[in-house]
Amino acid sequence: MEWQKKLRSMPLLYWFSRRMTLWGTISFNLAVFINLIIAFFYPYDSGQGTVPSMIRPIDDSLLLMLFWILTGLSVLALFSQRYGLQPLTLALILRSIYHLGIGNTLILLGSLNLINKVVFVVSFVGNNGTFIMGYKAMVMDVEFLYHLAYVLTSTLGLFVHELFYSILLFDLIYREETLFNVIKSVTRNGRSILLTALLALILVYLFSIVGFLCLKEDFIMEVDPLPQITAATTADSVSVPDEANSERACDTLLMCIVTVLNHGLRNGGGVGDVLRKPSKNEPLFPARVVYDLLFYFIVIIIVLNLIFGVIIDTFADLRSEKQKKEEVLKTTCFICGLERDKFDNKTVSFEEHIKLEHNIWNYLYFIVLVREKNKTDYTGPESYVAHMIKDNNLDWFPRMQAMSLVVTDGDGEQNEMRMLQDKLASTMKVVTTLTTQLTELKEQMTEQRKRRQRMGFVDVQAGATGALPPSAAGGNHQIYKT
Repeated sequence: MEWQKKLRSMPLLYWFSRRMTLWGTISFNLAVFINLIIAFFYPYDSGQGTVPSMIRPIDDSLLLMLFWILTGLSVLALFSQRYGLQPLTLALILRSIYHLGIGNTLILLGSLNLINKVVFVVSFVGNNGTFIMGYKAMVMDVEFLYHLAYVLTSTLGLFVHELFYSILLFDLIYREETLFNVIKSVTRNGRSILLTALLALILVYLFSIVGFLCLKEDFIMEVDPLPQITAATTADSVSVPDEANSERACDTLLMCIVTVLNHGLRNGGGVGDVLRKPSKNEPLFPARVVYDLLFYFIVIIIVLNLIFGVIIDTFADLRSEKQKKEEVLKTTCFICGLERDKFDNKTVSFEEHIKLEHNIWNYLYFIVLVREKNKTDYTGPESYVAHMIKDNNLDWFPRMQAMSLVVTDGDGEQNEMRMLQDKLASTMKVVTTLTTQLTELKEQMTEQRKRRQRMGFVDVQAGATGALPPSAAGGNHQIYKT
């Protein structure tokens, strides 16, 4: 951040540094155009100003029409904001080739490429502050060394030979992550691949020894010698007199190793595809069959496929890791870690959340503010965050929570409380009604009980009167009458 402050105090360097991506794109496009010219017209006439034979038959009117067509395409492409400058640049290059010649055009494009790459390196240094890191850090910075190598290659192409420009096309690997993963698929498990290749060399060495000891006469290769050396090789001791186009290829162990390594690994059927075809009546025919089959199954099928399998599996792992990272970035908030589905049916969408609530750049700006602000001017939260950053503690990040979800959940809880209160009020009303009814029922039952008690008292008195003696009840009088 201190370097960025110094960089802003240098307006020219700051202007170049802000456009580092533009300089890189221009360098790659210039390298592609230079290599296209070399591929189509090399070797060209030594006269720098002569028109190449491929363009000389073209009429001036046709070339002018082609120039205006490409210019019109570039103007149309500018409205779409894509590929607007490439057709125009191609038209200008064709015009330059016709008027200046290929040599002068390559010098012009090479000079522009070299100057542009120097500007790019200045922008790179301006962004990273490489010079203030010390010489050791500069030497250990692989990316800085890569750009210096690019400048050196451009210089060699401009002042030594044009074919050095072909090396600049490897910049595509640096620019494209997919191609970079292809290279990493070989280098990531390089030790496993090297050990497997060493095993293959050991097996080739063993098969070469067996071929030298037992099958030396079968190592006869068909060759196509150059006419000027045909006469010299005819009398050679390693040639076969009956067949001028054949040579013995296993008179020494080193020749056997080279033959098995060169022809055995490059042929789909192994070394047996290039050796002499034996007759079934020969005594070593079974040994030759076993030799060819063992080499095919062990070296071609097993060992080579082990190497290919390691490379393919590594590339698949790199691709799956890349897809997983992209999927996580698309579906998970970098700040809080909440996934996209947590914001379904909410008032705030996931895109609004990562853009407004938990914007990555806002958190970065806040960290820069805390680091650059005077400690005496800290507020309470800023002091807390500064202490956390100093201890490399990320607990101040809102992990697995967001304000929008908290507000939404709070509203839901309040609505649920209101519903519970309404239910409780209605239940209280029902309980009050039931209590009133029970009180009235209790009073009615008490009244009925009292009434029954009175009725029972009357019945008891009536029963007592019926149980008196006849004399007392006037029974003599009744008997008398009877």
